[in-house]
Amino acid sequence: MQKTIEKIMNTVDRKKVQSCCKKALKKCSFKSANDLANITDLATWLYIYGYYEEAASVCDLLSEVEFNGNYNIWWQIEYSYCLKSRILREQCKDEESKMLSEIINRHRDPKLYGNLINWYRVTLNKNISSEEKDSPKNFGYVWRIIKIKHAISNREAGGHPIPDEEFDQDIKEIVDILKQLK
Repeated sequence: MQKTIEKIMNTVDRKKVQSCCKKALKKCSFKSANDLANITDLATWLYIYGYYEEAASVCDLLSEVEFNGNYNIWWQIEYSYCLKSRILREQCKDEESKMLSEIINRHRDPKLYGNLINWYRVTLNKNISSEEKDSPKNFGYVWRIIKIKHAISNREAGGHPIPDEEFDQDIKEIVDILKQLK
């Protein structure tokens, strides 16, 4: 892990990426939801900035973590599979992407998706707006990162009542906004 993070730190000169790398090198436990969130934040920022190979390599760091029943931890692992699946799908590597989708859906229950529609469409947008008002220069990035993670996760797992096109549009808009951050 250290070698991968150091290589990214030495080649990607973006403040958000550098910050995530420093946190990961300082401390990273695969049993800590916060540490795993930092790793997936790193992969997400790399994706936003167009460093797809590096983002996929960060996702691979979590590929050996097994589901232990703790969804607070598993959510981050699952998201890393979803992000890598998206990158592969965008590169027309559909078979590899499909294999990851199968892993993703082993521990999902699509019956629960309906409970999250309002949260995704309304609550997240309110939180983004509120964050933008409080600190206009940061583009509401904290809540936008949360939203893009959920959009990618739900889009790539499939079977969500929100159409894939809506997720894809949200992802594109968030990437366009957040890639402006240094």
